[in-house]
Amino acid sequence: MSGEVRGRLGELDALRGLAALAVVLFHFTTRYDAVTGHVDPMLVSVPWGHFGVQFFFGISGFVIFMTLERTRRPMDFIVSRFSRLFPAYWAAIAVTTAVVWAGPLTELRVPPVTVVINLTMLQGLFGVRSVDGAYWTLLVELSFYAMMFGLYRMKALSHIEWVLVGWIGLKWLWWLVPGLPYRVGVVLVQEFIPFFALGICAYRYHACERTFAAVAPVATFALITVLVIDGAPHFAVSVMVAAAFGAFATGRAGWLAWPPLVWLGGVSYTLYLLHENIGWTVINALETRGVNSNFAALLAVVFVLCLAAAVTQAIERPAMAWIRGRWKHRATGPN
Repeated sequence: MSGEVRGRLGELDALRGLAALAVVLFHFTTRYDAVTGHVDPMLVSVPWGHFGVQFFFGISGFVIFMTLERTRRPMDFIVSRFSRLFPAYWAAIAVTTAVVWAGPLTELRVPPVTVVINLTMLQGLFGVRSVDGAYWTLLVELSFYAMMFGLYRMKALSHIEWVLVGWIGLKWLWWLVPGLPYRVGVVLVQEFIPFFALGICAYRYHACERTFAAVAPVATFALITVLVIDGAPHFAVSVMVAAAFGAFATGRAGWLAWPPLVWLGGVSYTLYLLHENIGWTVINALETRGVNSNFAALLAVVFVLCLAAAVTQAIERPAMAWIRGRWKHRATGPN
């Protein structure tokens, strides 16, 4: 991986942070209004904010391919992903469960057995409710990691463009043949593979010195697939994802490296994990005490940002460093 890519990952972090903030604003304005109902009319609504998830998937395509390209031992990747995902996730489950059970929105509570199943991050495969509604994307990410790890073990990453054509074709298969197993489709990431593919193409073009002609057909196939199967709104988002990665790959996204945006990207994972149910509880508690809905939503944003920063600093980063350090010591120590 080139030094240029390493030095500019802050731009991707910033993009991830903006995507997370868009999802937060969607859940605190449009989604909360639809499910619970704000007391006062909202001056601002963000009905398109949920599309931030597609940006997450594109960024994961870029970062996971980059990570695997640098991976020397299979367990390095497994430890890296485990340390990145699970400590913060387990902390978020604990905090969310405590806040929800202490709050007034009883419909957000789940029984203890559901909380335990959620610890696996596989609850979606079993049809079990998530502790927080936003967690549905984590199974998609985990499935993508598993698929990419399998390709890495098969030494297929050097031919990823051909693999992606077939992988995107699975989305057409699930669309054209109704009744194919849902869980198999989830594991194969067929629904969202076009967005992951756009990120992979961007990395291949930017860091692997692949020509535009090599990656453009795959990116075009991904965009056409989204347009035909998912419709115009998702296609518009996929074009935005492609444009964002195009700007990054050609060195035109430097403005994203603004320190506040990079900081936001640094807490984006914990922000995503902690925001929905906790934010709704805060909004409801404030509104029932007479606080205007707009101000309540704003305070909830500030609260979850502070909470995310605290969990990132106190749990996510130390746990990640400890796990990776222990593995490095074990892997490189005397036999």
